[in-house]
Amino acid sequence: MRLLRWGRSAYESDASLRLEAQLLDGIEVLHHEGPDPDLRGVQVLATTSKVRVGEEQLSSPDLRLVITTTSGYEHIDVASARRHEVLVARCPMARRDAVVESSVSMGIALLRQTLVFQKDAEQGLWSRDRLLDRSLTLVRGLTVGVVGHGVIGRRAAQIWRTLGAQVWVSDPVMPRSPSFEELVQSCGLITLHCSLNPANQGLVNADVLQAMAPGSVLLNTARGGLVHTAALLQHTHVRAGLDVFAQEPCPDLARLAARPNTLLSPHAAGYHDGLGQAVARELAESVLAFAEGGAPAHLVQ
Repeated sequence: MRLLRWGRSAYESDASLRLEAQLLDGIEVLHHEGPDPDLRGVQVLATTSKVRVGEEQLSSPDLRLVITTTSGYEHIDVASARRHEVLVARCPMARRDAVVESSVSMGIALLRQTLVFQKDAEQGLWSRDRLLDRSLTLVRGLTVGVVGHGVIGRRAAQIWRTLGAQVWVSDPVMPRSPSFEELVQSCGLITLHCSLNPANQGLVNADVLQAMAPGSVLLNTARGGLVHTAALLQHTHVRAGLDVFAQEPCPDLARLAARPNTLLSPHAAGYHDGLGQAVARELAESVLAFAEGGAPAHLVQ
């Protein structure tokens, strides 16, 4: 079997790629940088989110599996893959815990007004006498809405429950799942962990933000296109923690940072010191399962 590695991410060192090749024992591993890879004789295409995998690649007669090193897969034309009977898989476990820890820490910081106190301290203000005005919320007893019940969403729901929140999960594939609109009406914190698709592009728009209660929290560590940031700039009653943006680098970064009760990070939620090695292991595990006649983990359905 032959695997072509199309592109690499900044966190993937030479050492992590060597580890990946070692784990893929018995599989010929090729590397390609730039456009238009030659897929003749290639059964597995491993790619990053930086390249678009479309009809031209998916129609290659030898190709049987495309696996992305990322959690998201909107850079792959899944409909075309289905037409050509090419499986699509992803690697969400390598980032799962980092993403959940980032989103939960953002949420708690916003609930506890950590950023506000920090800004006061930077001005030399001892603001203890203003605690009654700060609306400091506990997680215990809070209703948290988790949007998406995949690998990361399930883990996020588990952590929020452990902290004492009442958790509602909304996902169209779940039977009797509450709708997103119900979460907006009922939850004091909403955390996005769903994939991006045409149906949920701009999911959080001006109408949604207007419906959210003052002091409620919105977290997005999933995909930037889920949130309409221009609307967010106009609805400052919602506290927001954003790691991803529709356009990156985000042209409105400074304006968002000046918005009250807002925490921002540069698409860093999934990063940790061992990410390259974790991706190598997860990718190799899925490819080897496929090579042995089984199904890769985390297939895109």
